[in-house]
Amino acid sequence: MSADVIYGINPVLEALKADRQILHKVMLAEGREGLPLRTLRRLAQEKKIPIQVCPREILNQLARTGHHQGVIGWRSQSPYTSWEDLLSSIRSAPDQVRVLILDSIEDPQNFGSLIRTAEACGVKGIIIPKDRAVGVTPAVVKVSAGAATHIPVVRVTNLAHTLEELKKENFWIVGADARGEKSLYEMKFDMNVGLVIGSEGKGIRPLILKKCDYTISIPMKGKTSSLNAAVAGAIILFEILRQQLKNRKTSSE
Repeated sequence: MSADVIYGINPVLEALKADRQILHKVMLAEGREGLPLRTLRRLAQEKKIPIQVCPREILNQLARTGHHQGVIGWRSQSPYTSWEDLLSSIRSAPDQVRVLILDSIEDPQNFGSLIRTAEACGVKGIIIPKDRAVGVTPAVVKVSAGAATHIPVVRVTNLAHTLEELKKENFWIVGADARGEKSLYEMKFDMNVGLVIGSEGKGIRPLILKKCDYTISIPMKGKTSSLNAAVAGAIILFEILRQQLKNRKTSSE
């Protein structure tokens, strides 16, 4: 399946709502009607994006799945943002910044869920390695419910070097690790945070773990010994957001 394809009603709608021009064409299955489709048509027409109506079988072939809801969008640009553009965005941010670093996440479900959570938490960008990790595929965009079209994702060759570059931008690197030196709820997130989430099976690689300024664990009381990457990331990101919103409110009083 081409990475140039986005499929599903919500992902394509979110792509059409994005500030930048993400799509250059929209394809609809014959016979598709309803309010979401009318909204989609209107947004596409406002942005002068052509709409092509064709048999559903063609969409099945392009998406390589029947779960496209009769809607496909074709990207007009790469799904990735440059490191330089992310840095510019970080430097212009008025408040404390949150960046999510994913070390070798291979499951599209986990990646898509993490993108959706990160966007909801106001994360400034997501950094992933180019090798041994899932990219921003159509399936990932679908799982993210279109959030992948609203948050910058940067692919880097050397993740360890990128963490050092973030430190130069006044970030503290925090790794999620079951053997973490601190509990999540003991950690004070009153700074720019680069949160590292490791792969589903092996966690954060030793070299990347050494680059972390802090390691944190999520306290658990049940018999389950671990959480998947998406759930762990969601718990930590919302705790970081909670603390930083509280700190902002306190400082303004």
